[in-house]
Amino acid sequence: MMSWFIQHGRALRNALTRLSRSPVGSLLAILVIGATLCLPVGLYHAINEAGTLGRSVLHEPHITIFMAQDADLITVRSTWDSLQAQRGVQSVRYISSEEALAEMKAAPGLAEALSVLDKNPLPHTFVVTAKSADPNQLEALRQEFSGWAKVERVQLDSEWAHRLAALLVFGQHLVMGVALVMGLALWAVIVNTVRLQILSARDELEVSHLMGATRTTIRRPFLYFGFLQGLLGAAAALGLATLGIHLLNGLLTDLTPLFGLDFHLQPFALKELLLCEAITGILGWIAAYVSVTAYLPRSR
Repeated sequence: MMSWFIQHGRALRNALTRLSRSPVGSLLAILVIGATLCLPVGLYHAINEAGTLGRSVLHEPHITIFMAQDADLITVRSTWDSLQAQRGVQSVRYISSEEALAEMKAAPGLAEALSVLDKNPLPHTFVVTAKSADPNQLEALRQEFSGWAKVERVQLDSEWAHRLAALLVFGQHLVMGVALVMGLALWAVIVNTVRLQILSARDELEVSHLMGATRTTIRRPFLYFGFLQGLLGAAAALGLATLGIHLLNGLLTDLTPLFGLDFHLQPFALKELLLCEAITGILGWIAAYVSVTAYLPRSR
């Protein structure tokens, strides 16, 4: 086991040496990787933030429950208690038939028309704010409320929720497409960089082979080289995206008050940072493996 750690330590040190031999070239390659990854990483983060804004700021999922005309106060009270006990309900507002009629009479042009009515035609109403904006959960609540006693009609204004969900899904697919294209570009950059490293070290690899070094031993430093390029490129991408978020927040400070909003893009979460580093590092390792497999025999 100790021998295994020593071999990988030497390979890692060899990869770091190769990076330091041409600092300008290594820096340029890392910046190219960072610029390539910056767009999909930034778009993914922005779409997640926009989804949070849409669900929690722009709209609140409301369900309106209209009671039957013959519903008495005992039934209304029972319905109130049942709504309060629902886990998917965030808040409930009760509008009595008398309160609704008074609001309509206060509207210009309606007072005279309503004065000729013999009785109040408006039902007792509950306006329910759900905890989740998920269209499926809202529809489930609507169906459940519709089956309650003395409930005449349940209205769910979920059109915006469906549109928001569709836009978020579209945005996620768009980001996946961009990430795929940029991932191929990143792949090409690392493959070509490792190939150049192999070609520049041709004599060194020939001597190592003649001295009995195995293919695994010769290949391992280049795999670490690709892995390190992926990690450093991801760090550059996150740094550029963070700078972009800071600049964009400066613009949003002047823009969002015009729409009555207080919204700023949040920094990357630790989980997002680790996920980006892990994916890019593994991609760099695989790209280096492909490059070594394709070009190492030609250098021997």
